[in-house]
Amino acid sequence: MTMSSSHGREEEGSLVLKGLLVPRDQEGQSVSQMAPLPGAELVQRPLQLYRYLMRCCRQLPAKGIQEHYKHAVRQSFRVHSDEDNPERIQQIIKRAIEDADWIMNKYKKQN
Repeated sequence: MTMSSSHGREEEGSLVLKGLLVPRDQEGQSVSQMAPLPGAELVQRPLQLYRYLMRCCRQLPAKGIQEHYKHAVRQSFRVHSDEDNPERIQQIIKRAIEDADWIMNKYKKQN
């Protein structure tokens, strides 16, 4: 549930984010079916995103996994706390929701 592509690197059709391999289509967009929780389409501001991602974390299967991703969300918000470009903020929000979707699907398939 990271928010930044600056913590990742491109690799043949994928993006590696903090050790996670996120699948990408030919245009470089992450492959995603739908948002992990209802309400993702309503997220427009950073605080809304933070709350949304924390709700996603509560849906993960194990306490350790939940804490890991909560920590990652907090760290990402600290890293981007000085961002003031509205377009960049919207890019970060969109990317964070896509990454959350991928993570939620990853753990859903394991259970």
